[in-house]
Amino acid sequence: SLLDQCIAFYLGEELTYEHVLEVLGAVDTEVFSSLLRRILGQDIVGAIEQLEEIIIQGRELGQFVTDFTWYLRNLLLVQSSDDMEEVLDMSAENLALLKEEAKMVEAETLFRYIRIFSELSNQVKYSSQKRILIEIALIKLCRPQMESGPDALLSRIRALEAEVEKGLSAPQTERVVYREAVEEKPA
Repeated sequence: SLLDQCIAFYLGEELTYEHVLEVLGAVDTEVFSSLLRRILGQDIVGAIEQLEEIIIQGRELGQFVTDFTWYLRNLLLVQSSDDMEEVLDMSAENLALLKEEAKMVEAETLFRYIRIFSELSNQVKYSSQKRILIEIALIKLCRPQMESGPDALLSRIRALEAEVEKGLSAPQTERVVYREAVEEKPA
């Protein structure tokens, strides 16, 4: 029936991959790849802009949440085993991209991303403010410090360890900043 819908919508025209995505309200996997890279780079503005593009294209937001959750699941499967080609049933090009991205992210981080988007999927079904809920979820993905769960804490520890390995100092705490401000105040 989906094929019938696509044919009816583009009657007399060539039916392309982009046309099918448009009819289904789905998003191309390249968009998910770009979004993931923005999230991994903690680029909140870029992630929100990517969501804006999806909305402008008229994509269905509930479907976007479901599809991105599956994309993250596919990343986790690729990361878990080298023999996932048959399970994933996708083009060699998309599989190569998944394998590349699977090396860029820790399994625990993927678990956290999947948890956040799975919870979001349930919320989006009945919400009139889908966009706001998705924006909040994207911010949570970019900023693990906003959550207090064990997987978020692990992400925060990994980020701090990475900064220490790079030779960067950890950000000053509010107490140190407050103390410096008090010390500068004339008596």
